[in-house]
Amino acid sequence: MGRDDRARAARQSWAVRLFYDTDGDLRGWRALGVVALLAAAVVFGTVVASFAGAAFGPDTLATAALIVFLGIKLPLLGFVFWILMRQGGGYTQAELTTRERTRVLESLVEQARAARGAPDGAERLRWAAREAWRIADEAPDDERQSAIAVAVEISGMTPAASPRQPQPPA
Repeated sequence: MGRDDRARAARQSWAVRLFYDTDGDLRGWRALGVVALLAAAVVFGTVVASFAGAAFGPDTLATAALIVFLGIKLPLLGFVFWILMRQGGGYTQAELTTRERTRVLESLVEQARAARGAPDGAERLRWAAREAWRIADEAPDDERQSAIAVAVEISGMTPAASPRQPQPPA
C-alpha cells in the first residue's frame, strides 16, 4: 500500500474504513455481522415493547414501538441502503480497477477452457466471448489491447469434439 493509498484511506469516514478494505472491496462478513446484530436488536426491542405494552397498556406499547422503529429499524434500513448505494446496482467495466479487470478476464479464460469439454460448451464459449468483448469495449485505452487479445483468444476457442457414444446393437 503506497503513501497515496494510505492518505486516501485516512481521509475516509470511520464507517468506510470499517466496512471496506483499501481496495474498495466490501468486507462482507463485517457488514453481515452488523446487519445480524441490528436485526437481533430489532427482535429484542419488539419483544420488550410487547411485554411493556402488555404490562402498562396500549399507550406504552405505542411509545415503545415508535422508539424501536426510530432507534433501531430506521438505522438498520439506512445502513443497508448506504451499502447498496455505495456498491451500486452492479459493476461496469469502466469502474473496474486494473487488478479486477485482469482477474475477470483470467476467470473468463479459465471458464472458456473448462467449457470446451462440456456438453453445452458452445453456448458457454459464446457467453464467455461476449463478456470478454464487453470488457474490452469498456476498458480504458491503455488496457484495451490486452483485453482484446483475451477476447480474441476466447472467440477462437471451439468446443472439443465429444466422444461418440457407442450405439447399442440392433
